[in-house]
Amino acid sequence: ARAAARAHITYTTHRPDVTAMWARAAAAVGVGVTVGTGLVWIPEWVGVRQVGLESRDGSDLKSAPTTPRLKPCHDRTGPLLSAIGNTPLLEIPSLSAATGCRILGKAEWMNPGGSIKDRPALYLVEAAERSGQLTPGGTIVEATGGNTGIGLAMIAAAKGYKSVFTHPASISSEKVATMQMLGAETVACEGVPITDPRHYYHVAVRIAAERKNSVAVQQFENTASAQSHYETTAPEILSQTGGKVDVFVCSAGTGGTIGGVARYLKEKRPNCQVWLADPEGSALAPAVRARLGGEAVGSTTTVVAGSTVRLLQKPPGGSIAEGVGTDRKTANFALALDKDLIDGEIVVSNAEIVTMAYHLLRTDGIWVGPSAAMNVVAAHKLAKKFGPGKTIVTVLCDSGARYNSKMYNAEWLEKEGLSPGKVEL
Repeated sequence: ARAAARAHITYTTHRPDVTAMWARAAAAVGVGVTVGTGLVWIPEWVGVRQVGLESRDGSDLKSAPTTPRLKPCHDRTGPLLSAIGNTPLLEIPSLSAATGCRILGKAEWMNPGGSIKDRPALYLVEAAERSGQLTPGGTIVEATGGNTGIGLAMIAAAKGYKSVFTHPASISSEKVATMQMLGAETVACEGVPITDPRHYYHVAVRIAAERKNSVAVQQFENTASAQSHYETTAPEILSQTGGKVDVFVCSAGTGGTIGGVARYLKEKRPNCQVWLADPEGSALAPAVRARLGGEAVGSTTTVVAGSTVRLLQKPPGGSIAEGVGTDRKTANFALALDKDLIDGEIVVSNAEIVTMAYHLLRTDGIWVGPSAAMNVVAAHKLAKKFGPGKTIVTVLCDSGARYNSKMYNAEWLEKEGLSPGKVEL
């Protein structure tokens, strides 16, 4: 407003409190305000020009183009499901200024379920409905690190389904509590290798087979996960950057995000680089290096509890990041790896994750979880690698609010031998 003191603000709202806020700010710099609304009456004292609403005496205010009135919605899932996606693309000021690049992150915590996993959750449910596997009153079953379970539980509640989720016992208590609050049944499983039938993935498949009218939506092997990002996340990124994306980087668990986004960006912008961010102890980064001509990675295909699993040789180490990094080659990740859509990889340590998480929180006011912090570490490294002038995009998978009991807990950090350091800008 200060930069355009002679401007006139026109906008649409249904909240008089927001209108009053705009009016006060505009008045301070001499800017006029016009509000288009078909939902509320804005009192005259607010000091704005209102259009698109019948006056209380019945006469129409037609002095300016009107905005459509909100129509009653008879589909109870419509408003919720339509809120998934179209998340903001935020620049990370401290890192952009330090590197001379534009470092941007998709604010996926702004999805209604609070994470990027709302996108594949919706596609997985709709795919099960179309196939006839999921019928009215049915039960959605899935193995999850938490966020997909939350997204599925939210959608299940909206559509009238029941839900059951298996998960590693080590995930944050906030995620488990959220799934339960949404009406889901949760089953904590031991942290065993995927070759063990007690692994949470196999437990979910077994529950779905044993319970009547239940379906395991299979986020790891069902390529509807990648399709959700091909059809929504990637086009949004390209639109929000005005078509200028030099590098995209993200981590992988199911592989849906990188599988879908890489395919779309390579189709539309063949010169765009796609990189994998991977935690210590994951087999995905070595698999990418091998595909690019590095040392071969051992792999086997095995059948466990009736499910076929493609295993990759796992390096030593472990990560505090939940839901990313794995020792299996999923169908979604294969969409990017086997088609040579990944140009490189960066392995990120636990110390780097914690340091970046606290840097973003205290320097930029951006509060994210560990996988998002890991993505930003990789984006920062790539900015320094490729040099000034590049646009580098990543995803901020979820909010730090889901990790108050872990990464944002001083006692937990001390137990893990971790503490926030200083980002080398």
